[in-house]
Amino acid sequence: MAPKHSLTQMMDEANLTVRSLANKSGLSEPTVRRAVRGDEQARLNTTSATAIAEVFDSPVGEINWPGGLANSGRPARSGGRYTRRSD
Repeated sequence: MAPKHSLTQMMDEANLTVRSLANKSGLSEPTVRRAVRGDEQARLNTTSATAIAEVFDSPVGEINWPGGLANSGRPARSGGRYTRRSD
């Protein structure tokens, strides 16, 4: 297993700020900030982690995510309207 790399160290080596990483990844600054500092109350989802990892051309599993990752990605969208059935 490859050693995990610190997200902040990777940002420093690439000379990226939170704002520039947000722009490159297509994520909001608060989401990137949460990824950097680690927030166990609102863990980073796999979709956001993948977007950040792609900026560094690195697999998600090789980055040390301070707050950990959520087990799910973005919630599914049904595309339909909920209507209550009358019985």
